[in-house]
Amino acid sequence: MYKVMWLLKRKHGITHEQFRDHYESSHAVMAQKYFGDLLIEYKRNYKTETWGGGVPTQPGGGTFGPCDWEYDCVAEWVMPSEEAFEKINAIFADPVIGKEFHDDEENFLDRDSVMLIKCDLRDTGTGDGHARRDMEAGNR
Repeated sequence: MYKVMWLLKRKHGITHEQFRDHYESSHAVMAQKYFGDLLIEYKRNYKTETWGGGVPTQPGGGTFGPCDWEYDCVAEWVMPSEEAFEKINAIFADPVIGKEFHDDEENFLDRDSVMLIKCDLRDTGTGDGHARRDMEAGNR
């Protein structure tokens, strides 16, 4: 599997909620339409608060606590291979489809701040799965 993460920041003049609403109702819908078949997972993680300044389990507490972080969303794409990612890039390079994405981004995204992180995907799980089953069953 192959994973990339996108760090995304809202454009000046719109709220975090406006950013999220536009991304969900327009941009994510376009992504599903044009290359959803190339994605295994497409998650959007919206910031609710950020903490930093050390390690939280550090003796004495360190300076770990609330802090500013400029990004509003971490988007995750998991694909079957790097070739799938290259196919998506080719879709973005299409003059018609690429323009549609670019034009939509002008409505909500600070394009100059976008960061892409290519990842070495590892998943060892969290145990035997009981916690997930309990959450899905509404027991948590």
